[in-house]
Amino acid sequence: MNDPQQTARQQLRPDEHLYWAGVSDTAKLFGPRDGFLVPFSLLWTGFIVYSLVGFPWNGNAGPAVIVPAAMVIVGLHLVFGRFLVKVHRKRTTVYAVTDRRALIITPRGSREVPVSRPDRTITWSGGRRHCSVEWNSGDSTGVTAFLGGAATARIYANTGLDGLFGPQVFAFWDVRDGEELARELDRASR
Repeated sequence: MNDPQQTARQQLRPDEHLYWAGVSDTAKLFGPRDGFLVPFSLLWTGFIVYSLVGFPWNGNAGPAVIVPAAMVIVGLHLVFGRFLVKVHRKRTTVYAVTDRRALIITPRGSREVPVSRPDRTITWSGGRRHCSVEWNSGDSTGVTAFLGGAATARIYANTGLDGLFGPQVFAFWDVRDGEELARELDRASR
């Protein structure tokens, strides 16, 4: 997905007009949630590796090593793998705004919301260099909320862990030309 304009035009319906198309900035890897996730992942992985190094390696330890080894794999994903996932998503995802809908286009398909929905939140990074637009997907209740509802999805949104614990939040993350995006969203929602 090299050209966001071309990719977005392929998704247009008859009589639909494209107002804006863009992508995430692949250079922006860290977000506000990483203030917790980075130290936690380093502590988690360090603790598990330390436990494995101190593990009594006698001939009968085979089955007892499986769980700590799996935890090391989880830790390595927390430390490194989630950033690889995040970069891949940023390289392969196109965002678009038309006169009718907002679109997220990936190699696996596309998702959309009506552009007239008033439940969007626009946030800016320091210095207004990057813009993120997030649509509220509603709060789940009961078992859905516990196992992967909207609140859980928001915790992991834009970290490389999103999608593992529930559906991904509908959002445009870390867009460089945020002024134009915000202007076109306002234009489309009138």
